[in-house]
Amino acid sequence: MENLRILIVDDEVLIAEDLKDILRGFGQKEIYLAHSKSEAIKSLDTYKPDVALLDIRMEKEFDGLELSEYINANHKIPFIYITAHSDMAMIKEIVKTKPAAYITKPFKKTDLYASLNLVAVAVAESKKNNLVIKDGYNNVIIPFNEIAYIEGEGNYINIFMGAKKLVSRQSLDSVMEQMDATVFFRIHRSFIINMSKVSKYSKKEVDINGLKFPVSRNVADAFEELMRASHS
Repeated sequence: MENLRILIVDDEVLIAEDLKDILRGFGQKEIYLAHSKSEAIKSLDTYKPDVALLDIRMEKEFDGLELSEYINANHKIPFIYITAHSDMAMIKEIVKTKPAAYITKPFKKTDLYASLNLVAVAVAESKKNNLVIKDGYNNVIIPFNEIAYIEGEGNYINIFMGAKKLVSRQSLDSVMEQMDATVFFRIHRSFIINMSKVSKYSKKEVDINGLKFPVSRNVADAFEELMRASHS
């Protein structure tokens, strides 16, 4: 199973700790606990988990269903309900929130492992085809095929998608680690380009949507070779 950043939300501390131990037994290392609404929202905004495990019935003024609405609106990550409640009325409410899975207590470790493994596969697949950046407290998912080019400016990057532009506080180096190297190429210390968006190119210059970008001499040969291969 892929390593995931996992958030456990349960107001019963001992149950949350037991669940954490089970996940560690699965080989997971980045596990965060939240026992209240404020802790859960702060953890989502701070740690940017890949998946959340939610109890449904918690505090009187707060439950997992309410938190799932916050996740769907602000983070768009998969979540798994783990609860003792399984009546039909509750299931109807659960389905509306579109969880990745629903596990009833007492559960088998194999059921939890299978559900989490399916989520891990989906998360890994999503990261293959999308760039995930931070925008304030939110994670923004950008399909690779929408990106024309990315410009680095110090500790910030500008992501250009046609007429749209997004700004994120991170380095060009860290972004390039997420990119598909068969599609994106860093032609210059300040630019990553989507090779499928290039209309004209040479060893010195690239044209995308009428805009011209310089190609560094130390990568010019490799860039030209990749461009030829991708259009052969």
